Amino acid sequence: MQSKKLIIIGGGVAGITAGIYARQAELTTTIYERHTQPGGLLSYWQRKGYLLDNCVHWLTGTSSSTPMYRLWQDVGVLPLSVGREGEGPVTIHRPAYFMQVEHNGETLHLWRDLPRVREDMLRLSPDDAPRIEEFIRLVRTYRDTVIIADKPFEQYSLWQKAKLIYSMRHIGKVHRKYAKMSIAQYAEQFTHPLIRKFLQAYFPIHYNVSSLFFVFGIFTDGNADLPAGGSRGMVERMVSRYQSLGGVLQTGWEAERVNITHRTSGAQASPPADKAVSVTFRNGRTVEADYIILACDLHHAITRLLPVGYMDKYMWERFIGQPDKYPIYSSVNLYFAVNHRTTTIPEARILDLTDLQINGKPIPYAFLKHFNYEPSFSPADTTILQVLITQYADDFEYWRHLRTDNHQAYRTEKGIVAQSVADCLVRTFPELADSLTVLDVCTPATNHRFCNAYQGAYMSFALTPYNEKVTHDGRLRGLKNVYLAGQWLQAPGGLPNAAVTGKFAIQRLLHDHKSILNVNSK
Repeated sequence: MQSKKLIIIGGGVAGITAGIYARQAELTTTIYERHTQPGGLLSYWQRKGYLLDNCVHWLTGTSSSTPMYRLWQDVGVLPLSVGREGEGPVTIHRPAYFMQVEHNGETLHLWRDLPRVREDMLRLSPDDAPRIEEFIRLVRTYRDTVIIADKPFEQYSLWQKAKLIYSMRHIGKVHRKYAKMSIAQYAEQFTHPLIRKFLQAYFPIHYNVSSLFFVFGIFTDGNADLPAGGSRGMVERMVSRYQSLGGVLQTGWEAERVNITHRTSGAQASPPADKAVSVTFRNGRTVEADYIILACDLHHAITRLLPVGYMDKYMWERFIGQPDKYPIYSSVNLYFAVNHRTTTIPEARILDLTDLQINGKPIPYAFLKHFNYEPSFSPADTTILQVLITQYADDFEYWRHLRTDNHQAYRTEKGIVAQSVADCLVRTFPELADSLTVLDVCTPATNHRFCNAYQGAYMSFALTPYNEKVTHDGRLRGLKNVYLAGQWLQAPGGLPNAAVTGKFAIQRLLHDHKSILNVNSK
């Protein structure tokens, strides 16, 4: 039987993952990426001899006992037997703490060692003892969260579904309460200002607090680390894996539209279904395909590549009907070179900002990290710093209009933000005086420009107390041979969800078209 031809639009994590599993199923597969390099939002670039990593903060799924770890193995991100520091071809850097927070001369480290966190918090604020004990208990409880990564939930047997639900039974009892509570509401229960600051400074405060328990839980459980090479290393290993299986990658090919033949109902059609037959690209080429996976930005796919008639309730509510109920966030990322190896700057900490406003709003905090654990990112005996400032939908519009309407004003505003952040860095860390050089400033408009990212977001919809966590099955009703993949299908998005949806897209395709493909879905 002649191999069926699959086109994948989008060469990010979801698209490359889909390509790898497609090749394992012996589908003739080509990935088309609009940018000159693959990776999508798993992005990186060079400036003045420094490598700027714009994505990986923590990679969920680095514990070998988890299904997510096995997926990362399949796509080449992690080796079959992972090494730690200095061991094996792909080492994992395991930070000692999630981040450091300071307030009025007091310091709190969010250690990987959860008992140590408990001791430090109790020493810091004995008056908060009951609430601290509850916090530690909740973090431990959320460690039992299972990221489904072996196959789509609808392909589970009744026994497998029951077993999964039972394994997370303890989470269900507390999740009903804390999924309806915002981080801001939870933080107000504590009396000590440093603890309240820690709770509110990393995540957007309108997130439900269960998100924080989950993230800190997987970190303290040894399931969130940094694989060697950061974003560049991950992309290179995934592409190598895909091409070693015979997959083809085309960069610089931007999809313009999916061409569809429309079926009409008749005696043999129940129900009728349209069929995608090809994709036309901006270079004027049209490529035919038996199947198509849209692994690009979801909003771009359903508003630009497809007729709007394929937009379903999930998409309509989030993008048009009730977008305020499903907020998104993005960031301004600033990169600084330091002309020596830093000695006093923590690997990750909350940076207090003063006198900085963006879009007329004061910015109190930013997230600071350095990359000394990746010596290849900067010249010898130097350091590269990244500062991330959270932004929201209205901020994206501010940056987008500024860049579109007055590019010089856009550059000026980026310079003002960079200077303000540099001043705060020097005040906080005097060793940086006369040592900093601004390398680059990346705004939400940058993500939109290079990746078609909806509102410049690098994550999917925020999980708040006011919306349900709903996943999309990646199918388009009435279009039988097109599937979706990408983080927008599973809030709150991120690298694991992107990879999972890429794998699931292939498994659903194989399941739905088994009689034609003559293969068994894995």
